[in-house]
Amino acid sequence: MNKKVSKLNFKTLLKSIGPGLLFASTAIGISHLVLSTRAGAHHGMIFFWVILGALILKYPFFEIGPRYVSATGHSLLKAYKDQGKWAIYLFLLIIVIDMFAVTAGVGAVSAGLLKTIFPSLGLSMDFTLACVLGLTALLLIIGGYKVLDRSIKLISVVLFISVLIAFFAVFFKGPVEPLADFIPPAITEGKGLVLLISLLGWMPVGMEASAMHSIWMVENSKNKYYLPSLKESLFDFNLGYAFTAVLALMFMTIGAYTVYGSGNLLEGSPIVFSTKLINIFTQNLGDWSYLIIAIAAFGTIYGTLITAWDAFARSLVKGIQLLKFEEIDASPEQEKFTAQYYDIFLLVIGIGAYFIFYFASANMIHFLEVVTILAFITAPIIAFLNLNAIRSKSIPEAFRPSKFLNILAYAGLFFMILFSGYYLVNLVF
Repeated sequence: MNKKVSKLNFKTLLKSIGPGLLFASTAIGISHLVLSTRAGAHHGMIFFWVILGALILKYPFFEIGPRYVSATGHSLLKAYKDQGKWAIYLFLLIIVIDMFAVTAGVGAVSAGLLKTIFPSLGLSMDFTLACVLGLTALLLIIGGYKVLDRSIKLISVVLFISVLIAFFAVFFKGPVEPLADFIPPAITEGKGLVLLISLLGWMPVGMEASAMHSIWMVENSKNKYYLPSLKESLFDFNLGYAFTAVLALMFMTIGAYTVYGSGNLLEGSPIVFSTKLINIFTQNLGDWSYLIIAIAAFGTIYGTLITAWDAFARSLVKGIQLLKFEEIDASPEQEKFTAQYYDIFLLVIGIGAYFIFYFASANMIHFLEVVTILAFITAPIIAFLNLNAIRSKSIPEAFRPSKFLNILAYAGLFFMILFSGYYLVNLVF
């Protein structure tokens, strides 16, 4: 058990940075580029408060991950197993429901953006997606966590700079002039409600990402031979969470200022969505912004593809490993199990994602909406498991959340259950 709570040293702090950025990168593709931009484009700045509220109310549940890992050296999956094997089975079920659709969706948008950016290549969408998935799988299989960690740090820097330039360009130009007969659509019914629930479900990301983040923390410690103190772990997580929050509000503002009231909608297949996204921004800002917007969009969505794909495969391996073995350790048998099945699951997810796109390419955005709605409905369950994990008697008091965070957590749990009930009632009636 880790007893380091208060120590914060710059030399060791750099070793702890990584999992928080992976967490952020997993979030920003769907909830930011796809959902936040569409929310601002279709409904305007009212979603500023929706996004901010979701980020605040979900924060305590995601923050439990670094607390638990710092206290025990284990991922949250160990805490789920301690509550009963049913919790592991439930977590794995959520992963299986998500993994094909999410990988297909973000992979397709990545491929769509490449086709939009390089139209002269004349490649088909199917072939472009196959190349994107194949190269990403190869990168993860050969490089593992080390390549993932280094590539995401590079992507994060380029992404932040490009989005920042685009945001200030849009902000200083001001919002587009709305059409004379424009009527703001409602967000509590119809497509508005679907988008609202989707955004709440995946803002900043699905609740299961708390366990994925904790798995990355354990992997980071194993690769760097260093278990960070609680303050170092929280610094890394808060850095990633702040990155997620700022980008979410930027993307929402960009959508609101460039599209809202113009009569345009960010809908359609991945290639249509990608083309509309870049064209609307460049028409509003000028041709000079094309490269900036293209880099920002592709960096956002590809970062999610590589991190989410790794997270799904790694989560499946660790979940099954906990069911197969009584305790997770570094024995040769378990190391072989992890390496072998990680590669297998990566390939299975990639193949499944490709076939989902092949048979349902026109509906990928709607597939992502379904996944994010399911994430919203299941979020209270994962949130409850996380609360039980950190309240365990095996967790020292120094590692537990403050009274304020506990109050915020119960408020968040209440609102998640309330909104889930509201949506299900609307769905039925």
